[in-house]
Amino acid sequence: MCGINGIIFKDQLVDEKKIQEMNELLNHRGPDQSGYIKHNNLLLGHTRLSILDVSKKGSQPMTLDGRFWIVYNGEIYNFKEIKKELINKNYKFFSETDTEVILNAYKEWGDECFNKFNGEWALAILDKVEETLILCRDGIGYKPCYIFEDKNYIAFSSEIKSFLPIKKLEFNSSNLGINSTTLQNTCKTVFNNVDILRHGRILKIDLKKIIKKYIRWDYPLKKLPKIHSGYKENINDFYSLLYKSTKLRLNSDVKIGTSLSGGLDSSAIFSLLNTIENKQVDRNFNLDLNPTIVNYKGMKTKETAINLAKKYERKFEVLEFDDQNFENVQNLLVSLETTEEFFMQQSLYKSQQKRGIKVSIDGHGADEFLWYPGWVPQISVGTLNNITNLYKIVNQFGGTKSINQFKKIFGLKDMVPNNIEFIAQPDLRNHFEDYIEKKEFESSFQYINDDLDDLENFSYEQSFTYLMAYCGWFQFFLNKWDRASMSNSVEVRMPFLDNDVRLFNLALPNNSKFRNENTKSILRDAFKDVFSKELYKQSFKQGLNKQNFEISTQHKNFIYEIFNQEEFKKISIFKNKKIMEDLSNNNNLSSLWELCKYYLIQSGFNNKYENINTLRQTSESYNYLN
Repeated sequence: MCGINGIIFKDQLVDEKKIQEMNELLNHRGPDQSGYIKHNNLLLGHTRLSILDVSKKGSQPMTLDGRFWIVYNGEIYNFKEIKKELINKNYKFFSETDTEVILNAYKEWGDECFNKFNGEWALAILDKVEETLILCRDGIGYKPCYIFEDKNYIAFSSEIKSFLPIKKLEFNSSNLGINSTTLQNTCKTVFNNVDILRHGRILKIDLKKIIKKYIRWDYPLKKLPKIHSGYKENINDFYSLLYKSTKLRLNSDVKIGTSLSGGLDSSAIFSLLNTIENKQVDRNFNLDLNPTIVNYKGMKTKETAINLAKKYERKFEVLEFDDQNFENVQNLLVSLETTEEFFMQQSLYKSQQKRGIKVSIDGHGADEFLWYPGWVPQISVGTLNNITNLYKIVNQFGGTKSINQFKKIFGLKDMVPNNIEFIAQPDLRNHFEDYIEKKEFESSFQYINDDLDDLENFSYEQSFTYLMAYCGWFQFFLNKWDRASMSNSVEVRMPFLDNDVRLFNLALPNNSKFRNENTKSILRDAFKDVFSKELYKQSFKQGLNKQNFEISTQHKNFIYEIFNQEEFKKISIFKNKKIMEDLSNNNNLSSLWELCKYYLIQSGFNNKYENINTLRQTSESYNYLN
C-alpha cells in the first residue's frame, strides 16, 4: 500500500513545491520511497510502502512506454494470472510488481481491465497522448481517494490532510453529521471543496479543457454466482473460497502478521493461516503467526483468543485498552481524519509495526455480508418486496422523524423494532442542529439513486445486504481501517473482501446466514471442527471501534477546555452560548463530544500542525497506546 496524490493547475503557474509537500504529508503511508512527475499543468506524486519487488523497479510514478503513467495504492491479488494472459499477448515485463501488470492491462483493455482485477485499489493513470487523467477506485471501496476542487486547482489524494499545501480547510456546516450515519453513500466530506470518489467509479479528466466525467464500472449484483440448494454444499464452497482467498493474500516479499479479537471472523482467518502454513512443503518464512490479541478491558473474548493461539502453539501479545487517556487525542483524530474512535486499531498496528510486520491479514468484512447479530430484526421485515421502497419512502417522509408514520402506513408497527432507524436514517441532522447556525443539512440519500436501480430484481435479503455493504457505513469503516493501519505503515489484507467471496456471500440465501437462532451460520459451520464450543456459540462481541467509556468528568472537562478556547469562539457557524449552556447542564454530552472531535480535526489540520514536519510525524505520537 502507498499514498497517491496529484494536482491539476487550472490557470495557475505549476508549483512543484506543492506536490513535494503533499508527498511529505503522506510519508507514513509510504516511508520507503517517494517521487513525482510533471506533465504540462499536472503533477503526479507517490509515496511507496514496498511489499512486492522491493527493488527500485517498483518505483512510482511508473511508465512502460512514456505514454501511460501510473500512481497506485493497493493490491491486485490475481496479478500473476493476468500477467500470464498478457504475456500470451506478447507483453514484456521487467519487474515482479502488480503495478506493471495494471499498466499493461490498461493499455490492452482500457477501462475494461478493472473488471479483471481481484483486489483493492485507488489509482491514477495519465495518458500523455490523449491528455487525460483517470482516477479509479475498487468495487468495495477499501482504498480511499479524495477530490479537492476550487477555482484554481483540481487535486486528489489518499488522505484529506494532503490538501493542506493547496488551501486551508474549513467546515462545510451543511455536511456536519453526514459521516456519522448508517447510509453513508455520500460523496461529501465535512470540509469545503473536498469530496470522495465513490467506489466502483472512474473519474476521467480532460487536462486541456478541465472537463470531468464520472463512469460507473462495477455492478456486483449482476455478477452473482449460482448457489447450491443444499446447505452442506454451500458450506464446502464457502470454505474453499475463503481458503483460496486467504492463500492468495500471502504473496509478499516482506513480513506478514495477523491479529485475534476472540470473535468468529478473526478466528476463522487465523485458523486458515495455520492450516495453509502446515500444508506448505516450503514454509513461507515471511509469515509470522504469533498473533496480536486486541481487547478492551472488560471484554469476555480475550480468553477465547488466547485459547485459540495456544491450540496452534503460537506465542501471543495481548493489548488492552480503556480509552481514558486524552493526551494525544487530537493527533489520533487528525491521523484518522474521522470522529470514529479507532484508537484501539491504531495501537494494534503500531504494535505490529514494531515487530517488523508490514502486512496484516485480518478478519474484517464478514459482518456486512453474513449478517451482524444486531441486523437480524431489521432483515426480518420481509413485508416489503423490495428494500428500494424502504429508502424511497423514508426519504420522502423526511427520514427518522417519520419512522413511526412509515411503520403505520405499512402496518408494521408491531413487527418493526425501533432499531429500524439504524438502517433508515438519512442523516443525523438532529445531532448538531441545535449547535449550528446554518440549518440546511445535507442528506446522503441523493447519492444512492443508481444503486437503488440495481435492486429491482433481487430479494429483500440480497438488497439489504447489498445496501449495508456497498451503500452503508461499511464504506467509512473501510477507510478508517485503512487510515489506522497506514498511519503505522502497515498494509491490511482482508480475505472476506475477496471478489469471489463477497459475491458468493451476497448471493447466499437467508437460511445459510441465519439458522438455529445464530447469525453467520455458514461461517460457524465451516469451522465447527476448529472452533471451541464457546466460540461456536458466541452470540455477540463488542467491536473494536466502539468507545468503552461514558462521558466522564475527565471527558467533560476536556470538552469544556476545547470549546472555551478563543480560536473555537471565532468560528461563526457555531452557537457558542448554547454549547456552553448544555455543557454546563450535562445536556447532550455525546453530541457535544462528536462536535468537539470535528473541531479538533480541523484545528489540527490548520493550526497546530501547519508545520509539515510536525504533521507527518502525527502517527508516531501514540506512546500512551503502547
